Amino acid sequence: MKLSNYLIILISIILGFCIDTFINQFTVQLFIELNFGFLIFSYWIFAMPERFHSFIPLIYGLVIDLFFSTAFGFNMLFFVATSYVIHLYVFRFRIFSYFQLSVFFAGSSVFYIACKYLLLSPLNYSYILLIVSFLTNAILWVGIYFVMRSFRRYIFQVT
Repeated sequence: MKLSNYLIILISIILGFCIDTFINQFTVQLFIELNFGFLIFSYWIFAMPERFHSFIPLIYGLVIDLFFSTAFGFNMLFFVATSYVIHLYVFRFRIFSYFQLSVFFAGSSVFYIACKYLLLSPLNYSYILLIVSFLTNAILWVGIYFVMRSFRRYIFQVT
């Protein structure tokens, strides 16, 4: 894969985190936290596991940490761990239904949210936030899956 393809993927992940930053300032009052960036990253690892080994998620996590000034290494750790789990089970995931995939990816997204709140702002930790975010991210995953799949087929000319 060319460097320009990796940059396109990185830009899509950064746009997802920008959408997160913009939307979550309004939805936190409703106990909803959306994870567009993390779900888009998870989609890319799921869609093209042979192109992403452990070094690429490490670099993507570093860029996200620096770009959004989060705790240094937080996204690197989660990106590498998520890519490892997805790489372990990618061929099993291929036979799952959309519902099963959305449950897994919403669960990993909620785990990301829970660790973020426990490590970075433990006073704002809420189980209601986790439950509602699980449900919304499960629905969001299906939309992200179809939008990103059409984007991937258009950009990379894959059938």
